Amino acid sequence: MIVKIKMPQLGQTSDEVKLIRWLVEVGQEIRQGQHICEVETDKVTMELESSKVGKVLKLMFEPDSEIRTGEVIVIIDSKSTASSKKASAKKPEPAEEKITKEVKSLSSGQKKKILVETGFKKAIEMYRSMLKIREFEEAIKILFLEGKMPGTIHQYTGMEACAVGVCSALEKNDVIASTHRPHGHAIARGLSLNEIMAELYGKTTGCCRGKGGSMHVGDLEKGMLPAIAIVGGNLPIVGGMALAFKMRGEPRIAVSFFGDGASNEGAFHEALNMAAIYNIPAIFVCENNLYGASTSIKQTLKLENIAQRVCAYGMRGDIADGMDVLDVYSKAKIAADFARQGNGPTLFELKTFRLCGHSRRDPCNYMTKEEKLYWQAKDPILAFEKLLLSEGILDEKSLEDIKDQVKKEITGAVEFGQTSPEPDPLDTYSNLYVNMEVPQ
Repeated sequence: MIVKIKMPQLGQTSDEVKLIRWLVEVGQEIRQGQHICEVETDKVTMELESSKVGKVLKLMFEPDSEIRTGEVIVIIDSKSTASSKKASAKKPEPAEEKITKEVKSLSSGQKKKILVETGFKKAIEMYRSMLKIREFEEAIKILFLEGKMPGTIHQYTGMEACAVGVCSALEKNDVIASTHRPHGHAIARGLSLNEIMAELYGKTTGCCRGKGGSMHVGDLEKGMLPAIAIVGGNLPIVGGMALAFKMRGEPRIAVSFFGDGASNEGAFHEALNMAAIYNIPAIFVCENNLYGASTSIKQTLKLENIAQRVCAYGMRGDIADGMDVLDVYSKAKIAADFARQGNGPTLFELKTFRLCGHSRRDPCNYMTKEEKLYWQAKDPILAFEKLLLSEGILDEKSLEDIKDQVKKEITGAVEFGQTSPEPDPLDTYSNLYVNMEVPQ
């Protein structure tokens, strides 16, 4: 199938960029996320990543050309990837053998069954939510590169299936708690792009009135405790919330999101042990992206799976492919039902990978090229997109319509964040304490 890659909107004050040089050539196989060219915007010089997979058929511009947003820059043949994938399956690259073993992938029959049980409307919303997260992260990356956004960011690129799969299995009154990488969780839980973007800008219209910033987004009324940036810091708090739900007799569950690095913190072990002892309605979701900042999990864990640690606490454990939103959703639904019925907590490990640095200043030099390419080929959004197309749930036009709608929402959110009012210095003293009545 012939696919056209168009120049995205990269600048904020101009819709033109200058092509400096190509990083690929005609006849070359490219993967999603691979750098295809170097361009100069009105503010910065950057490398443009491919949004498609296939063989390059034609490069539409010569170096030094001025290219407008929306113009076709590369034409590729996506059919050529089928043979290359088949060949790679016969003779895997050596690096693949060194990567942590994956969970068994869902069969096509299992995926069809889950889609039917989930409902096509919900499946489309799951796709839209993942796309929102990806586009949001890509947009703020450019804003930071251009120096238009304060602070720092820890992006969720590549891990979208984790947040969307879990949050899609929850009910309105359930509560989640997040980490220093919270944008994906916030979007998946239903916070608006506007209030998250405004929070990153430190504006009064942000979800935390501009007092939290990137690492502390959230809104408890929408089912998300403002994120806690301390590694492993939210696990005991989630335990407390879940215990409160149980004591009140409320059919609610609390969910903790944390990374593989947090699984070696004392708070992890204390929280899981107490959760098992008190048999609370909680799900502890470990997003195992194989790196705690720049440290490989192979250097910090002797076990093959973090979920195996449940044997020390006498609680339920499960593992899902964190690059497959249906696998995450179906197993998260089981864990949620298990907790809601009074059966206790689950340690739910998601095998995933971040297709970006730990933070915006991280060049990822500790990752091998082979490792990056391997995981880029497992992009959760592209995989789900192909499934929805093959099952006839979406066609090419409806797919493009969704992408256009999401891009417009992102553009609107950026404008909202940039034009929202700045806080007054006196706002520092507001909302410091909660007025509450203590039951007698």
